Amino acid sequence: MAAGLNRRDMITGGGTALGWFLIGGSRVWATPATAVAQGFSPQVLTHPQIKALEILGDTLVPGSVEAGLAAFVDAQLEAGPESKLIAKYLGVPVEQQTGFYRAALDAVDTALSNLQPQALVAAMGADAVSNWTAPPASYVQFVLRADALDVTYGTEAGFELLGIPYSAHIPPETRW
Repeated sequence: MAAGLNRRDMITGGGTALGWFLIGGSRVWATPATAVAQGFSPQVLTHPQIKALEILGDTLVPGSVEAGLAAFVDAQLEAGPESKLIAKYLGVPVEQQTGFYRAALDAVDTALSNLQPQALVAAMGADAVSNWTAPPASYVQFVLRADALDVTYGTEAGFELLGIPYSAHIPPETRW
């Protein structure tokens, strides 16, 4: 991530679109969607956690998998203090974000063995997931949905998908 950017700059400037990803053994500056399409290697999350994130993310925000949700979250967790994940702004200290996401996604993965994705979303919203072993399910759902929305619609291209004119307070320097 470019030094000195904050979350607002990232969202308004289309910055959710770029990051460092490990692709084919090399560090590549790319969009999360490109990273996923080229087979990025997660650096923080496990493959079962990535799969759980993708299933839940795409259920909450269709299109988030193609937008690169898993690559985005993994790269932001790797970024440490520079992380722009919504959890940081909702009271999860940066040094605890990796543990938060791992616990949340492990719980989602376990729940998906017993529930279909739509049923899991309903149960999470009501904090009614059996044997849930992570932070409150409704909070996890809120955080993951916000991350999915950021990566899917937090760019100029995302606004175009929604048919909304893009009117950033600070326009991006380049069109992604």
